[in-house]
Amino acid sequence: MDQTFTRQKIRELRALVDEGDRVAIVLQDDPDPDAMSSAIALRALLGRNKLTTPIFAFKPVTRPENRTMMHLLEIEIAPAATEELREFQRIAMVDVEPPYFGDRIPRADIVIDHHPGYEAGLAPFEDVRVDYGATATIMTEYFIGADERISERIATALLYGIRSDTLALSRRVTENDIEAFTHLYPLANYNLLRQIDRPELPVSFARILSRAMGRLVLRDGLIALHLGPVERDDLIVQMADFCLQFEGVEWVAVAGKLGPNLVIAVRNHGIGRGNAGDTVKRLFGDIGSAGGHRNMAKAVIPLKAWRLREGSTRDNLVEPRLRELFTAGLIGEDEPAEPRAGRNGT
Repeated sequence: MDQTFTRQKIRELRALVDEGDRVAIVLQDDPDPDAMSSAIALRALLGRNKLTTPIFAFKPVTRPENRTMMHLLEIEIAPAATEELREFQRIAMVDVEPPYFGDRIPRADIVIDHHPGYEAGLAPFEDVRVDYGATATIMTEYFIGADERISERIATALLYGIRSDTLALSRRVTENDIEAFTHLYPLANYNLLRQIDRPELPVSFARILSRAMGRLVLRDGLIALHLGPVERDDLIVQMADFCLQFEGVEWVAVAGKLGPNLVIAVRNHGIGRGNAGDTVKRLFGDIGSAGGHRNMAKAVIPLKAWRLREGSTRDNLVEPRLRELFTAGLIGEDEPAEPRAGRNGT
C-alpha cells in the first residue's frame, strides 16, 4: 500500500466536495458486492448519509446473494434517472467508469475503479488502479490512509466485496488485496457473511438445471448452453458458475432470454487462452452491451439485434450458434466467426 499516494487522493477527494453539495453515487447495472460495498464506504469517508448522498443504479440488483447482502447490511439503492441526476452538485461512481453509462449520466465528478480499458481524464477526480483485484481494496486503503475507523457493517461489506471480486483471493489478487482483506478480517461480522453466502434459490433453477444437464457437452474445453426464457438473469450467471466446476472445463458461455434481451454470461479460470471481457466485446460489442474481466464477463443483446445479425432467435438455434462463435473466438482467430446473413426467424 502506497500510503503517501492514498492520503493525497483522500485530500483531493474531500476538497472536491463542498459541505453543502448533494452527491449521487451511481453504480453499474445490477450492482455487485464490490460496487455496493465501495459505495457505502465512499459515503462514510465523505461524512455523508443516505439523504445527502444516495446510491443509484439504472438496473436493480438481481443475484440472490447480492440481494441478501443488500437486505442484511441495509444498503439502499434507488432507481436512477438521468434528469434526477442533473439536480446533484456532484456525481460519483465506484467500480465503474463514465463510458459504461453513455448518455445516461450528465457528467462524472468522482471515479474510483479497478477495471482496465477506459481512457483517463473523464472526471475531475479519478483513482483507477487496474492492477487491483477489487475497488473495495482501494476503499479500504482510503480508510487506513485517513486513519478512519471502519464500522462492522462497512468492514463486512468491503470484505465480501474483495472476496467476491477475487473469488476468495484466487483471481487477480495482489498483495494490496490481501493486506486489505487481512485488515478487514477481524472487523467483519462472519455470521452475516455466512447468511449472504447461502441465499435462497427459486425452484425454477432446479428445473432449468435438469433440462440443461441433459444437453451439456464439453468440447475443446468449452461448454456452451442456452437456457431459453428465464425469470431472472442471475440464474444464467449461476449456471455459468456451476458449469465451470466440471473437470476439464476451461470456458463456459451460458445464454438465456430475459424479456426483450438475450443475456450471455461467460466464465473461465483466468489462466490460459483468451480474456473473457475482450472476447465478449469482440463477439457482441457491435449488437449489444458487452464487457467484463479476464475470467468473467457478460453480454446483454436485444433479441432484435441478435435476429438481425444471426438470422434467428429460436432456442434450438441459439445454442449451436453460441458454440460456433466462442469456438472461433477462442482458437486464436483475430475476428469472430462470420455473422450469418439475416433471415426471418422467431
